[in-house]
Amino acid sequence: MATDSQKKTKYKYLGKAGNEAHIDAVEKMTRRDIIDELERVVHSLQESYLDICFGGEVELDPSYDFQMG
Repeated sequence: MATDSQKKTKYKYLGKAGNEAHIDAVEKMTRRDIIDELERVVHSLQESYLDICFGGEVELDPSYDFQMG
């Protein structure tokens, strides 16, 4: 059985707060969050556009992917 000091953590690689690895990881997480939010906004705008233009009467082709990347 592992004690608290032996527990593995997914944040272990970050090291101490303020060091270069920690700052780099925080910046990467922030960028990923921004990208995820922008993708949600784009998807929402596309859905709204279709609702406005076609009154929600048109079903999207499921093979068409709105996601970027």
